Amino acid sequence: MSRRHRRAPACRACGRPVIFALTEAGARQPLDPEPHPDGNVLAFNDALGVWRARSVASADPAARHPLEKTFMPHFATCKGPAQQELPANVTPIRRNR
Repeated sequence: MSRRHRRAPACRACGRPVIFALTEAGARQPLDPEPHPDGNVLAFNDALGVWRARSVASADPAARHPLEKTFMPHFATCKGPAQQELPANVTPIRRNR
C-alpha cells in the first residue's frame, strides 16, 4: 500500500483498505486505493483533499482532469459476503432459473 493511503478506512465486509470518492451526484463511492488499468472510475484527489470520482463511460476524453487516474470500484473486488444480512422478517427476492 502506498504512503498516501496509509490511513484509508477498512471495508466492513473484507477488511481491505478503501478510499471514498465523492461522485458527481454527491454520493460516496468506495474505491480500491491503488489505480487499476481495468477500472471504470476516474478519480483524483483535489486541492482540499477530497477524492472526486466519475464514470469512465461518461467522461469526455478531451475534458479529462490532468490528475485523474483509473480506479476499480471496491464493490467489484470485495471478498466479503455477497449480500448483507437481512432482518428475520424480510424475505429476499431472487429469480431461480
